[in-house]
Amino acid sequence: MIVTKYLSAFATGLALAVVGVATAQNPQPNAAEQTAPAPQPAAGDSEALSTLSVVNKHEIAAAELAQSKKIDSATMGYAKMLQTDHTANLKKVEEISQMTKAPIAETPAVKEFKDKASAERDTLAKLDGPAFQTAYLDAMIKGHANLQSMIDSKLLPGATDVAVQQHLRTTRESVAKHLDQAKQLRGQAK
Repeated sequence: MIVTKYLSAFATGLALAVVGVATAQNPQPNAAEQTAPAPQPAAGDSEALSTLSVVNKHEIAAAELAQSKKIDSATMGYAKMLQTDHTANLKKVEEISQMTKAPIAETPAVKEFKDKASAERDTLAKLDGPAFQTAYLDAMIKGHANLQSMIDSKLLPGATDVAVQQHLRTTRESVAKHLDQAKQLRGQAK
């Protein structure tokens, strides 16, 4: 009987040793050790950056167009300021896109926005002097008001990345400043 207990204990110990060796050679990863797939950028971040990219490119092109027209010095200064500010914003958008891996893409909504901006510039290009100046300032008021509303209602609520959210807030402040200046200039132009 003692021998039976001894053999039984020995067999159990041997079985445990074999299982231990097998586990050590083929360990099963626990949940903490498993690598999760890299997080994918949220669609809202990409949409926000894509929209800002199109807006910035439009504002730069419109400002360059304005500088080629016969407009007063205050409006000329405004156009130069917009070109500088939107060029810096575009650069920041591209940096954030690379950092967050949120691609700048031409979604249907972005393409529609881009097409409308292009048509607006085509209309402005046909004008000169006071007619251009009035139409340009009206376009800047409308465009900056629309962007401010879009940031508040769609882009900021849809963004999930902290860097994208912060850039949208900074951009909104700049857009509000641009809007106020356009309104002041338009008031002076009357």
